[in-house]
Amino acid sequence: MKNARILIVDDDDHVRESLMDELSERYRVEAVATGGEAFDALTLHQYDVIISDLKMPDHDGIEVLEFARNHQRDPVRVLLTGYLDERAHRALMCPDAPYKVGKPWQDEIEIVVRRGLEQRELARRLFASVEDALSLANLDDELATTRTPLELAEVIVRRGLMVEGIIACGTIVHSDAGEHPFTGGSVPKVGAGWFLELPLDAEGELCLRARGLTESARALIRYMAHRAQRACGVLEARIVEANASGSRINRLMRQATLGALTSSLLHDLASTMQGLTAALAGAMALVEDGEPGLEEAIADANATGDEVIQLFVQMRKFIRDGEVARKPVPLSRVIESANRTAGGFVREHAQLRIGEVPKVDIQVAEALFLQVLANLLRNAASASPKGGFVDLCARVTDTDVILTVTDDGPGIAAEIANTMFDPFASTTGEETGLGLAISAYVMQMHEGRISYRRDADRGACFTVTIPRAHVAG
Repeated sequence: MKNARILIVDDDDHVRESLMDELSERYRVEAVATGGEAFDALTLHQYDVIISDLKMPDHDGIEVLEFARNHQRDPVRVLLTGYLDERAHRALMCPDAPYKVGKPWQDEIEIVVRRGLEQRELARRLFASVEDALSLANLDDELATTRTPLELAEVIVRRGLMVEGIIACGTIVHSDAGEHPFTGGSVPKVGAGWFLELPLDAEGELCLRARGLTESARALIRYMAHRAQRACGVLEARIVEANASGSRINRLMRQATLGALTSSLLHDLASTMQGLTAALAGAMALVEDGEPGLEEAIADANATGDEVIQLFVQMRKFIRDGEVARKPVPLSRVIESANRTAGGFVREHAQLRIGEVPKVDIQVAEALFLQVLANLLRNAASASPKGGFVDLCARVTDTDVILTVTDDGPGIAAEIANTMFDPFASTTGEETGLGLAISAYVMQMHEGRISYRRDADRGACFTVTIPRAHVAG
């Protein structure tokens, strides 16, 4: 090791000069005369070998070599002495004891230095091998647990920085706008040692950058990047599969909505068409009798017909595309439509009471939201005893409109209450169990929510929260 740096500490000028003459042909040698000077040099510089005399005026060789052990990176320490006192003897018996060279010496000092450096190099290689093995331990298992590219990048950077000989490690993302740091620190392209940039994904958009000093570290980083690239491919496949599964679930939910709502729609359509028929019959009677009010009757019939058309238009778009077109609708109109749609059924089983309706608009796809409200009213009526009450109430907050439907029934059983909004979780045991699940799904698309609680004095109480329409100021 021609570049090894040696510090000689001895208060004898002749000894210092002799050691420098003997060692300077093979090594870079410096010398100081006191322990204090040695402390200063060891604080400011890094040495590979420290040779110290045992007996010196200010600090002895044991102190100097102990200071070197604590302030240098695994130095070779040599104690130079013609005799051993008890303290020196104890120091040489320690597991991490320095080498001892007696005075006078011949070729012994050069042999000890050379063997000490060789042993240190072997120890460093062994330590690096162990560190490298530890850095790879369970790497694949840890990469397999990552769920996002960010988590994967964090793992590979943390593991990379554990490798002996790595100066800097980080990841970047390439885009049309340039490159952007992702995880870890900045890795300069120019500097000491080698520089690597390795792709972690198939497109080369996510890359690992590293700078290091040793070839073993370079090989290890390449291997780790290869494993990360493989894991990233698996991760991307999982993400694509999850997205596809989500799309399939949405399609299936829309198909389930179609099937489950068909019965409800037919019922509502029958009720609506009955209203339309009645309105037209009334209009015809007015025509025959020559009575006033014909224009109003025809307008009612026309409005009812429009309601049927809009119901089918919105349902078709929802089933086909999974989209809902929301617009501001007066709350009073929605409640009036719900009363017209489900009120007849409700009044066959219970008494419907509608509280004061605030003058406010809600942001909804009217036909779909109407189905949610009508479904809750029918369920409440079915649960209520004959002659019981179903109450529909509304209140307003700064951002939402909150509707409650309360009945006089027995409430929802505790074992069902936690799952009633899941598909096929029927509250009666006689239905498909899709009504409330679909209502929850529709409310989610409206950025609203539906919830249940047991009324303290009555039966079930369902709450629907829907955003208010934004009014331009």
